[in-house]
Amino acid sequence: MAGITTYARKLGLFSGTMAVIGGIIGAGIFRTPAAVAERVPSPGLALAAWILGGVIALAGAFCFGELGQRRPKAGGGYVYLRETWGCSSPFSTAGRSCW
Repeated sequence: MAGITTYARKLGLFSGTMAVIGGIIGAGIFRTPAAVAERVPSPGLALAAWILGGVIALAGAFCFGELGQRRPKAGGGYVYLRETWGCSSPFSTAGRSCW
């Protein structure tokens, strides 16, 4: 039996950016453009709203990436909340990300 192939565990700037862009497109652009267009008076403002949302999501992704760099434990957001606020906090906030 040949040796088991393993993959490098690394995520570069391009890969991380593409993951964020894919998440934004997958999560919102196919479900909510009509709702955005209803609430703004012009197509330019609708585009600006999407760009602003993308910038905010990218800033959040950078913050989450920085947390991952500083706390490289498995568990992601759960670990960050547990280490910051104590044992009960992750359980009380875990449901919010599922909405």
